[in-house]
Amino acid sequence: MTVDILVLILLWVIGLLASMLFVPKNRLRRFLIAFMICQTFTWLSAVLLVYFDRISYPIREFPKATHLLLALNYFFFPLICGFYSIYEPKRNYKVRLLYLSVWVTGVVVIIKLLEKYTHLLKFQHYTWYWSWLNFFWMFAVSNLLYRWFFKDKAMFQNDKGATQ
Repeated sequence: MTVDILVLILLWVIGLLASMLFVPKNRLRRFLIAFMICQTFTWLSAVLLVYFDRISYPIREFPKATHLLLALNYFFFPLICGFYSIYEPKRNYKVRLLYLSVWVTGVVVIIKLLEKYTHLLKFQHYTWYWSWLNFFWMFAVSNLLYRWFFKDKAMFQNDKGATQ
């Protein structure tokens, strides 16, 4: 088993365990909505980056079906975005901006480690700061849509603990 396959398996296992352990039951619905919103943006972004030869994924789960890496673009990054959305502090704008920047920086560090030490992704005409900006807007817009979706608290009476 190569290091790349082991990293793919670890991404799936760590992601599943983290979602089971760190998503409170009263926020599961909110987490899934945030996950799916971000999944849309990560898919669109990944498709465009691959199409314009900015990023390539030499090792993929389904190489004949898609040029994208499912573990990262459809599962792991949306999972991180879901955690970001359900745990975002409800404080002032500066604290929320710092919180977003820390999460995005964490994602970019993961990407750079994967790019440097594995063959899962390869930057061709792309750098870490473009990746940072890309994830910044994805997380920000996903969170904006997430908060808009749950703005009517009366509709979601079962989520009492999650709206505070």
